[in-house]
Amino acid sequence: MQIGNIGWDQLHDATLVAVTTEWASGETHVRVRLSEAAARGAGIHVTGSKLLRCPREQPWGPSVSINEVRLLSLRDGRKRLEIEVQSGDVIEIEGDAVELNVDA
Repeated sequence: MQIGNIGWDQLHDATLVAVTTEWASGETHVRVRLSEAAARGAGIHVTGSKLLRCPREQPWGPSVSINEVRLLSLRDGRKRLEIEVQSGDVIEIEGDAVELNVDA
C-alpha cells in the first residue's frame, strides 16, 4: 500500500529502528526512519500476523539500513512482507493485511 507519495521502493536506505509483535492481537509493527533530509519516521503495520522471521546474522556485515522491501500476495490471500537489510538479513512477516504509514 502506498500512502501519499511514499511507496515501498522509497524505503531504500531508510533506517530500521524496531520490529515488535503484540502476541495477543497478532499485530506486528516495524518502525523506520526515512532517508530523506526531513528524517521523518514511518511505520509498517501488519494485522493478523502468522509468521515473523527476524534473523540478525549479518552475512554482509553490520547495518541498520534497508536495502529493499517487497510485498507479495500469497495464494491464500495473506500478504508476505520481506525487508532486506543491507546486512544481508531478510526479515519476513506474513499476515492478513499490511499498511505503510508515514509520519506527518
